[in-house]
Amino acid sequence: MTVMTRRRRPVRVTLAHECDLVTVGFAGMLAPYAHRVQVLPSPGGVPARDVDLTLHDTLAGVKDLPLAAVHPIAHDGRLVAWTWNARPQLVELALGHGVSGVLSKALPAGRLVAALESIHRGRPVVDLGNDQPPASEGVATEALTPREAQVIAMITQGLDNQSIADSASISINSLKSYIRSAYRKMGVTSRSQAVLWGVRHGYLGSIGREQDPELTA
Repeated sequence: MTVMTRRRRPVRVTLAHECDLVTVGFAGMLAPYAHRVQVLPSPGGVPARDVDLTLHDTLAGVKDLPLAAVHPIAHDGRLVAWTWNARPQLVELALGHGVSGVLSKALPAGRLVAALESIHRGRPVVDLGNDQPPASEGVATEALTPREAQVIAMITQGLDNQSIADSASISINSLKSYIRSAYRKMGVTSRSQAVLWGVRHGYLGSIGREQDPELTA
């Protein structure tokens, strides 16, 4: 008996308030990934309707904190901050105003596609690129063990539990134990709160992207 598998449809994305040069370039960059991400046109900067994700440079022109508000835009699906101004200290501002992820415009196409897919699946993703400074000068990591810190870094960067377990070479049950322990120390109760905590405390570095061989369970 032949087992038929249903092919997952591409994530439908659109840009908001971008010029034609950017929208054409964006569509061209993601064209090789059309089976995973479908870019809907946004002529004149008007985002397409009936989409999964709307990308908008929410942080354009933002220089100083605190700000009174980030102006909302009309959009369908989840709102993603896609910006050149991806400074770690502004990420909390964007997340606090309802965006589902903050992504640097400097991200290469493959990494951007993976982030968009994760956001579509309901996981908050913050990816500011490899060369960003920590989110805060005074990073309080004493409360977390090295393994807990590694796990929280990967959660902050939007990885799912299975990917974290595979990267850290631990079981799902062990991972859940580390997460519960870390959440208790951090004073958070949800993944989105953990991402916010990670942004505030400088967990946007590279620790979550590759396992540190010196870290042991």
